[in-house]
Amino acid sequence: MLALVTDVMSEDNDNPIDWKALWAELDWSDPVRQQEAMKERLRQRAVQYAAPTRDQAMTPSTQTLLAFELGDEVYGVDVMLVRSVRTIDDVMPVPGTPRFYRGVMNIRGNITTVIDLRLFFDISVDKGDLPGELIVVKSDILEIGILAHHVRGVMDVSTETVDTLDDMRYANGLVQGRVIWLDIAHLFTDERLIVGGIDE
Repeated sequence: MLALVTDVMSEDNDNPIDWKALWAELDWSDPVRQQEAMKERLRQRAVQYAAPTRDQAMTPSTQTLLAFELGDEVYGVDVMLVRSVRTIDDVMPVPGTPRFYRGVMNIRGNITTVIDLRLFFDISVDKGDLPGELIVVKSDILEIGILAHHVRGVMDVSTETVDTLDDMRYANGLVQGRVIWLDIAHLFTDERLIVGGIDE
């Protein structure tokens, strides 16, 4: 099971992240690690799909999120969907794509699309403001890099404490009053993510 890198969880932007430790926890290039993570995810799903007793239904479940800052917002994504966390190298713009597509990056030989969630959610952005960190997430067959100004680290969340967010289409809810828990699987179904599918 994925160990938690709790020592990097900090709201102080001046506190440097232990990138080596975080990368070791979120490096999915190792096939053995991928297989172990998939077995754990299947085990979790089997427990969820099993018919719960009344006592089990009343027991809150826990979700582990990777929290990061982007602009004025703090987001969280299911850590099991995170494939890597890294600093930004060169992002190559791609002509004819929507504004929220910041371009593509070569990550270990794979061309990865980089998106800016602020522009995706129609939040105003200062021209030329390119965050310096990247979180690569994968759901089903789609893998995308999400920009971040600051990666806080991982956090355990009791689903019982998550507040609903009716006005945000791709959110599972609000965690600890501020962290927006993104529904990556749902977000990846947005037709705007199909290049050429919708005009800018």
